Order: sequence, then C-alpha cells, then structure tokens
Amino acid sequence: MICIFAGDGSLPKEIISSLNKKKIKHIILNLSRSKIKNSINIKISQIGKILKILKEKKVKEAIFAGYVQRPNLKNFKLDLKAVTYLPNLINAFKKGDGNILNLAKKILNNNKVKVIECHKYCSHLLLNKTPTKSKPNPNDFKDFKKGKSILNALSKYDNAQGIILDNGYILAIESAEGTDEMLKRINKIKRNKKFSGILIKLPKTKQNLNYDLPTIGFKTIKLCIKSNLKGIFLKKNQNIFLDQKKSINYADKNNLFISAI
Repeated sequence: MICIFAGDGSLPKEIISSLNKKKIKHIILNLSRSKIKNSINIKISQIGKILKILKEKKVKEAIFAGYVQRPNLKNFKLDLKAVTYLPNLINAFKKGDGNILNLAKKILNNNKVKVIECHKYCSHLLLNKTPTKSKPNPNDFKDFKKGKSILNALSKYDNAQGIILDNGYILAIESAEGTDEMLKRINKIKRNKKFSGILIKLPKTKQNLNYDLPTIGFKTIKLCIKSNLKGIFLKKNQNIFLDQKKSINYADKNNLFISAI
C-alpha cells in the first residue's frame, strides 16, 4: 500500500492518475487547500493521526507531492505525538524546507514506511532532452553555466532552485515566493527588453530527490513568454515537467526553448 501526501498543484493528481491506471493500491492524505476525491483531509501537525492511519492501512511506501504551505510555528497546533518531536520540528523549521522534509522522512522510516521518489510511478513527467523546435545557443549555455554556479553556491542555505539571467546579468533569484512569482516580478525589470534571458530551474546540490523536485508546467511557460524570456534550462531527469504536450506546443508557437541538460 502506498500513501500519497498530497499538497497543492497538479503533481499529486498526475501521480494519483498514474497509480489508478496501473491499478496500484494507495491512500491519499490531503495536505492541500483543495478538495481531492477519495482523500483524507489532514494537517501536517497531526503526526499521531497520520501514523495511526498509515498503520491501519498497512502502508509500506509514501510519496510527497505538491506544495505544502509552511505553517506558522506560533499557530502550530500539535497533537500529542507531534509534541514529542517538538525540538526536532523547531530545529528543522529554522533550517528550511529541505530539513523539514528530511525530518518527515525520518519519522516515517522509524515507523516502517519508506519514502520513495515522487516520479517512481510516473517517469514520463521527467525530461531528458530538448523537445522544442527552438534550441539554446552558445551564449545561452554560458548563462546556464553561470546560473548553475550561483544556485550551487546558494544550496548550502537550503534556498533557491531558480534564477533568471540575461547575457551574464542576474535579473532575479528565486526566494520563498516560488518560480511563478519570481517571473511576475521580472516583468517590470525587463519590460523594455524583448526576447532575451533564460530561466534556470535546478535541484539544490544536496537535495533529496525522493521529494521536492523542481517543477514547471504550462503556467511557468506562459509566464516565461509573457516576460519575453527566450528559454528554460532544466536538469536532465531531475525536474518534474507537467502538462508537457500543451507546454511544448505553446513554447514552439512562441519560439521558447526548453532544454534538459
């Protein structure tokens, strides 16, 4: 039995759909702000309740998928089981999302539940080539190299997965706002520059690839085009790419390249 910890976004639905098609038994614990069919609504602070459900359903594997809004510790209502993890929770919250997920994995492992890659049952969501008609040029690769170096340097702070560069000039670095909000932000900076600049979206250097893979989708493609960017670089087989067919068609119509290297 597999448990899907479902956050916001379309990734959980993609995984659930794939499991249904393959007739793999699963349960869904809904951590999102949306309704999900046949799911159990749960809060991330209800550790005792979560572990009880996993035991009752004989869950052996767990998948984390989608965005879960980090709760404010001041308003964090813990159940009795969660209180026993309070020092660890406080420490993890101070260090960032990666550490929170690592703690969640540790708690589940201690209860004989293995956390597996979010793409294990839907490898079609990964990208390993440049599927668009438009291709990156040598200058784009130079920007990629610089952007990758910057993101790698920031990884020790458990921070950014995305950066936007234009001919060596840094336009924006992703913060807690996320990629889409970063793209909206650069519209003002870049409004007089047409069709230049690239988005680089990569995993952090020590990121656990079992969960929290950098994700793009159709909305990301639309925002890149609206921001007059010319392309997107992803990490080969280490980025989730949602709505691929629709996104690639739209990118081709607007001469945007999407490249996994």
